[in-house]
Amino acid sequence: MDIAISKKNKKGSKKYIVIFLLLFPLFFVVKYLWFLGQTDSSFNRDSMVFAEVKRDKFIVTVRGSGVLVPDNIQWLSANVDSKVEKLVVKAGNVVRQGDLIVSLSNPKLAQQLAEARWELEAMMAELKADKVARESRFQEQKSTVLNTKLDYESSLLEFNAHEKLIGTGAVSQLAYDRSSLAKAHYEQRLLASEQELARMVDNLKAQNNAQTARVNKAKKILERTQQQVDDLQVRATMDSIVLETPLEEGQRISMGANIAKLAQQESLIAELHVPEIQIRGVAVGQPAIIDTRNNKIAGIVSRIDPAVVNGNVQVDITFMESLPDDARPDLSVDGEIRIIEIDDTLFVERPLFAQSKSDSSFYRLSDDEKLAERVNVKVGYGSVNRIQILEGLQVGNKIVISDPTRFETYERFRIN
Repeated sequence: MDIAISKKNKKGSKKYIVIFLLLFPLFFVVKYLWFLGQTDSSFNRDSMVFAEVKRDKFIVTVRGSGVLVPDNIQWLSANVDSKVEKLVVKAGNVVRQGDLIVSLSNPKLAQQLAEARWELEAMMAELKADKVARESRFQEQKSTVLNTKLDYESSLLEFNAHEKLIGTGAVSQLAYDRSSLAKAHYEQRLLASEQELARMVDNLKAQNNAQTARVNKAKKILERTQQQVDDLQVRATMDSIVLETPLEEGQRISMGANIAKLAQQESLIAELHVPEIQIRGVAVGQPAIIDTRNNKIAGIVSRIDPAVVNGNVQVDITFMESLPDDARPDLSVDGEIRIIEIDDTLFVERPLFAQSKSDSSFYRLSDDEKLAERVNVKVGYGSVNRIQILEGLQVGNKIVISDPTRFETYERFRIN
């Protein structure tokens, strides 16, 4: 009896095992079919890039590339028509103020300088001779005035004496009248000679002024000609580096032609080209770091160009510290501008095509990371490779940050 019961239990156990083996794969098939029904399409995990939402200090920076350019540039130009005799320095040479850069020549100008010297010497000799002659005439007139004054004083004494004696009868009326006429005569002569002396003084002063003006004019001509001759030796106007010397020896150049371009090496700025989609947060006065590949230099934003060229905006960076030895004009550099620093906020690696301060949609992964679903997200400040999350995501959420153009038409998709 016990043996019969044991055989029946074994048959029942086999039945349940067969049923379980049939239902187990069916369960997974149903589950898989249900999973397929929840999505519109599927994509390979290896073809996508993911990022996790984090909370921490968030520094917003904008990057750009550019070159170092001189802030103080001077062009040296020719003051007269001339010929290039010798190029003393070439582009790239470092010069000090006063160093010779180019030697020019102009034979006609040298002849004009000699003639100006001769003209000035002749005028100086003529002025000296005229001065001696005028001094002689002046002294003669002074002598005439002095003699006339003596004659007048003598006639005045005689008249006064006759005037005292006319009443006593010691002097006749005729003698008295003669002395009165003589006094009046010499008085008029003295007045006339003094007036002549005064006119001579004014005349001498006018002649001196006229001759002095002619001499000064000749001196100015000589100085200008001498300066033009000196300018044929073109010298550096400041401690600088020579950027260009667009000349050849023997070349004839016209007045005003460019001779050399100088740049003050210690006065360089960085011209960065920032993509226009990132320029919105950049403002004058923000700190920046310029990377020369060998050194990093601190600076600030000093100017933002209002124009957009080829999708970029030029931003000028003025340095706040001494430049390293490798800093030279036209050196390629990279720059990073710090926009803002937020102590505690959500952020994630920046998805492709994500715009700062906008309402966007990202694909958030499910907990098992097998499903990606579109969610609306409000983003804030964007950095070079990160973006701030204001609404729509939580710490630990993972999103797709690779190119979304393949699946942007789907609300959700599977990840294989």
